[in-house]
Amino acid sequence: MSDFDGYTGIGWGESLLIHDILVCALIVLLSIFAYAFYTCYPLFEKMIHGVFAFKERQNLFDTPTRESVFFNIFMRFQALFLATVMLFWVFCRITGIQVRDIGQALILLNVLLIMLVCLYLLKRLLYYLYSSVFISKGKYKLLNTTYHTLLYLYGIFLYIPVWWLILDREHIMGALMLSAILFAIFRISAIYVTTRIFYDKNNGFLFLSLYLCAQEIVPLLFLYECLTYLHNVIESSILWQ
Repeated sequence: MSDFDGYTGIGWGESLLIHDILVCALIVLLSIFAYAFYTCYPLFEKMIHGVFAFKERQNLFDTPTRESVFFNIFMRFQALFLATVMLFWVFCRITGIQVRDIGQALILLNVLLIMLVCLYLLKRLLYYLYSSVFISKGKYKLLNTTYHTLLYLYGIFLYIPVWWLILDREHIMGALMLSAILFAIFRISAIYVTTRIFYDKNNGFLFLSLYLCAQEIVPLLFLYECLTYLHNVIESSILWQ
């Protein structure tokens, strides 16, 4: 890569414009997060205290207040949006896709965001079906709250590698490695929490087998197949050339 080249897979001139747009979007997102933290601090405190408390408690999604609705919607969007930004750069780097104008970048970002939203909904559906077989309705609510707590924390910590990636273009691999570590911690924590809530000695082996297949392998295969299909579409699309 020469001194006049930009990020692998993205032309330097366009990547600067994309970079500026993402910086503005992240500043807006961070400002809303600061407002959410200020106005919904009791929910943040409750969320942190309940991460590994495996007792049935009031669900953050059952409180019909304006603050709780705003809190849950924003925190989910924040995690998904930051994950989309990371996936965008990883996808462009690995595939070598050339984003030649800002319109292509925005289309790709929106497609990746929709893809992650579908993955999130798929995992929620699998959790619901899985819990209907193994556990009671009360424990499912506990799992739902704890899982989203982990998702929210994951989204908060994603600010670090995303800002690193945006501000430091010379140490990209460090940011990508950090994001991979955070994702691994998030998934391991989710596995631990789910096992603690669901596990029963009478169906232990069946539970672990089904869980690893349904919640860890199938969603990743879904994401991989979607990214592969997206890459093939872009490579064969005349409009992308």
